[in-house]
Amino acid sequence: MARKGRLGQHACAVVVAAAVGWPGAAQATFKIHWECELFNTGVDCAVLESSLLSKVPFLAVVPGAARAEVDVRVANLPCENGTRLTWDLLGRSVDGHRPEVHASDKVPSSIDAATATVRLLSGLERALAVFLDQKVAGEVRDGTLELELVDPAHAPYAGRPEQQGVRWYFAPSVGSYFSDVVGVGVNASGSGSVQFNYSERTWRLQDSAGAAYSLQSQPVPGTSETASIHFVGGNTNHSFAGSLDAQRHWSVAALVGAEKNPQANYRFRASAAAGVEFDLIPRQTVNQRNLGARCAVGPEVQRYDVTNVEGRQSETVGREFCEAFLNWHFAPVDVGASLGETALLSDVTFRSVSAGLSATYRVTDNLLVSGWFNVQQIRRALNEAQASNVAYSDPKQEIEASMLAAVQQGYTAPLGFQSGVSVRYLFGNGSLSLEDQRWKGVSSLR
Repeated sequence: MARKGRLGQHACAVVVAAAVGWPGAAQATFKIHWECELFNTGVDCAVLESSLLSKVPFLAVVPGAARAEVDVRVANLPCENGTRLTWDLLGRSVDGHRPEVHASDKVPSSIDAATATVRLLSGLERALAVFLDQKVAGEVRDGTLELELVDPAHAPYAGRPEQQGVRWYFAPSVGSYFSDVVGVGVNASGSGSVQFNYSERTWRLQDSAGAAYSLQSQPVPGTSETASIHFVGGNTNHSFAGSLDAQRHWSVAALVGAEKNPQANYRFRASAAAGVEFDLIPRQTVNQRNLGARCAVGPEVQRYDVTNVEGRQSETVGREFCEAFLNWHFAPVDVGASLGETALLSDVTFRSVSAGLSATYRVTDNLLVSGWFNVQQIRRALNEAQASNVAYSDPKQEIEASMLAAVQQGYTAPLGFQSGVSVRYLFGNGSLSLEDQRWKGVSSLR
């Protein structure tokens, strides 16, 4: 006889062996907690328990629900011309979700006790099958057929069932805009980015990089000239998150980010942060709601194109941020909301508060259409450019300086609203972008 593996939260390993030429038997241990209360049914709880253990030989009854893979409760309710048998099975929590099976069967009073016992026994067998899953294909080894059942909690993080085994996604994107109006000039922009994600059950890696170019033009009154300003920028963000507890409610992360953003007066900015996050449902499936919160803190280096509001060309500061969020995974739409704040550790008057709403429609698991809306209130911004009193003799230079100041002030305005729509196709397991909730899309650049 072959014996292999063990059973864990639901069923870590069950091996069924059949040797060529002689019979084999399966042995393993799958712990259940048994509670049975049946009145005036003719079904004996002791007989039912004994029959179930005989039919499923790897079952073992333990005295406490805390020690069991599944808590099994059998009862009955009186009904007209008979009784209603009920069985409720509650499994251990996996990724914040406890699998449950609830079923019943109305047994007419004309049915004898033996038939009622068989009907109830069949229902219990079908219910227990929900908590077992064959993850490894059967193999013949030395003339023995071995089938192995493993605990889903120890399997790789895989996303939706149809994409099992694919733990990553890769999402490139491009965008552009161009206009050339007589008397105004050329206004154009272009951007490109790429995102990569790899999700395991106990950790998650996210990386992104992007670049952007924009050109703005404005006519110079009284002349045939056009004043123009352009911006070239880029950014990169990386995060590595690891779960702290077996249920993956708590996780920690290291975040690193850098950018060149002349529109926000950043010649260069780099930051790093470490933080902790709580997710009620770390792996979210359809019709589940994840509530969570995260906080992180770390150093940040800033270099400016124009002297900042403090009269400096560079700053090295400490920054913290915290936010609460809600994600609701419908079919086929995902809705999200967030509320957060960030502040400098040395002077909390340099702080901002933001709130956001988003909705993502899954055309397919990999093709996503998203809309979002954000509002931000900035108390003070360290990167705000210092006011200039330079007098220009050339009207074109004056207009270009005014255009540049207007753009930079827009990024530090006391109150701002932003919205947008995007279409993305994700190569690999696109469902991970919505299901894996841990530190989803978080950046240390605030």
